[in-house]
Amino acid sequence: MSSLSKMLSILDLFTVDTPIWSAEGISTEIGCSAPTGYRYVRELVNAGILLRLGTGSYSLGPRIITLDYQLRTTDPYYAAGQSLMKALSAQTGCDCVMTRLFDNEIIDTHRESGADGLHLAYGRGRSRPLFLGAAPKVILATQPKAKLRRLYESHKQELAGFPLSETWEVFWQTLQKVRKDGFYLSSGELESNVGAIATPFFGEGPYAVGSLALVIPVRRIEFMNHDKLLELLTATADELGKVLRNADRPDAAQKIK
Repeated sequence: MSSLSKMLSILDLFTVDTPIWSAEGISTEIGCSAPTGYRYVRELVNAGILLRLGTGSYSLGPRIITLDYQLRTTDPYYAAGQSLMKALSAQTGCDCVMTRLFDNEIIDTHRESGADGLHLAYGRGRSRPLFLGAAPKVILATQPKAKLRRLYESHKQELAGFPLSETWEVFWQTLQKVRKDGFYLSSGELESNVGAIATPFFGEGPYAVGSLALVIPVRRIEFMNHDKLLELLTATADELGKVLRNADRPDAAQKIK
């Protein structure tokens, strides 16, 4: 690992469970000498990526906040999806959530709240389990077989206890059915009190770049018109894909400097 990679790996240490670190703890955790660890930390503080606290410990810095603002204001998926998701949420009364696949991470990037005022454990920026819930399944179902096989092999122990994932063959067949159906309805998979109906959305290529999901309290799922929800959800996902594809046209790209 290069020194730059090792320095950037420090950011992975800062989580919801461990938001504050000492320089000594950082050095120990990434396996470098104390002087080197202090130098890395100093560089990150100077860049605003870490913040030195009065206790001599460190937390994530203000630059992270400004970068998130920049992402939200320049992200074409957010820009295209916000109004569409707001309209869908108002029409259905459900929370509408956009989820994206980044390399091998599933992350919610935007949410429009519905009438139920749900308190969800996952939200913008918090990495979700790769295989639980509706959103990951509809995204992964569109991915090439070789990639899915690599994911399965690298998460085999984790997947062994998951429904419909006991073996590679079961896992593959499950995702093939999801791909054919074009949606997935979950109930209590990710959080015990909520379920979701999700469908993928696409850019230019054949593989989904994300999903839109309507999140529903478990107590309401069986009483809702699933066909109507899916019709509205699919239409919104299709419209989002059209907007994104138009944004990728050469004449649109010329506006980017």
